[in-house]
Amino acid sequence: MKLVHSYLYSNTPRWSLLLLILFFGLNLSCDDIFNSKSNQDTDEIFDEGKIDPRLENVDGYAPVLPFWGGFDAPNDVHVGFDEFVYVTDANGVHLLDRADLSPRVSIDLEGAEAVTQDRLLNVYVAARIDTVIESIDPSITWNLPAVFKIKNMNGAGPITFVDTLIFPFDDASLSTSAAQNARLNRSSSVNYEKVRITGLTILADNTLYVTRTGPYNETTQVAAPDNTVLEFHRVIVDGQKTDKMRNVRQIRSLSPNVPSLRSAIGLSSIASFVAPPQRDSYTDDRSFLITQADASKEIPFRVLWINVVETVDGLVYQQNSQLLAQDTTQADGFLYETNKFLRPQDVAFGGDDDAFIFVVDSETHRLYQFQSNGQEGVPPPAGAADQTRQILVSFGELGAGPKEFNQPSGVAYFRRVVYVADKGNNRIARFKLTSDFE
Repeated sequence: MKLVHSYLYSNTPRWSLLLLILFFGLNLSCDDIFNSKSNQDTDEIFDEGKIDPRLENVDGYAPVLPFWGGFDAPNDVHVGFDEFVYVTDANGVHLLDRADLSPRVSIDLEGAEAVTQDRLLNVYVAARIDTVIESIDPSITWNLPAVFKIKNMNGAGPITFVDTLIFPFDDASLSTSAAQNARLNRSSSVNYEKVRITGLTILADNTLYVTRTGPYNETTQVAAPDNTVLEFHRVIVDGQKTDKMRNVRQIRSLSPNVPSLRSAIGLSSIASFVAPPQRDSYTDDRSFLITQADASKEIPFRVLWINVVETVDGLVYQQNSQLLAQDTTQADGFLYETNKFLRPQDVAFGGDDDAFIFVVDSETHRLYQFQSNGQEGVPPPAGAADQTRQILVSFGELGAGPKEFNQPSGVAYFRRVVYVADKGNNRIARFKLTSDFE
């Protein structure tokens, strides 16, 4: 898709024929097209799960079959507050019923690599956009990172692209045309076409966090480094919040170059502590988890928990040093274990009372599960000989088997089921904690 850009832009992404038929031709509701999230058949199929009988008695997670195929290198998966599953791959973003009993909905978006949903059920997709900037050169088309905000992808009404964040224009630290144009010089090593938007997550107030990575990482300039987290709020007009988003903060206290417990090197994902299922209230905690996947640097701690503390002087972003206090008598692995990860691509927080943390690593081809105290594993089941040591349930190795992966790149969790975007195997794999741990 191409956008003619004059600093007041709009875009009309194309979507598939299926999407047009489903939503514009038939004008059906979400429940008409899919099983409702309260549909008894869907819940029954999904809650029981189609567990592989050969693996039913294993410790930890068992595959829920069939895995979902038909994707082109899926790189992210997200279960929304509407309880539908959203997947990004090389072709765009896709919506699925959790039981995968109905037709999928797809929207073509070039370079889609991250997806999330806010509590108003708007879907955000990190992708790429082709744009012409007439004030620079109307004969040149730039390919830039963007975040698309989509309303009604779940069928609640006509699908609408209500906002498109295009970078560098929607980075508030690049507020002048001169600063923006400097990053669009194709002879420059920091040309913005080399920048990627890699992760998205939502807070309770629908604040959007965006992770970005790229070649420009100066820390003494007005412009924010590429390796950072950006924060977006809804624009307020005449006292009312609109669908438009604006950049209010670039989190500069995370080092873009030097590995530490507060760094942001090669950011590949972000997760807040607000996640489905729907609740009456959510935590106001603005803290988040990030993953660092830059393979060119030695990074001892590649998955970080950043605490956000509100002070009289504003928000402070602190390292979570408590995760370094590891009691090795209680677990065999830890979130803050030196060199635990090689190339973590995604992190997810479970929104239920278990509060598990999940990480997928594309280099080790493995899914890791941690508790909120950083210990790897789950509490031992009743009757276990050792009631003090956590049971490891992390698993994976290179392959195409039911508990193997090939470059897993996305992870989500909902109702005790883990979804993994198994990129190299072109599938979404599902796993459920076996009854031994329920």
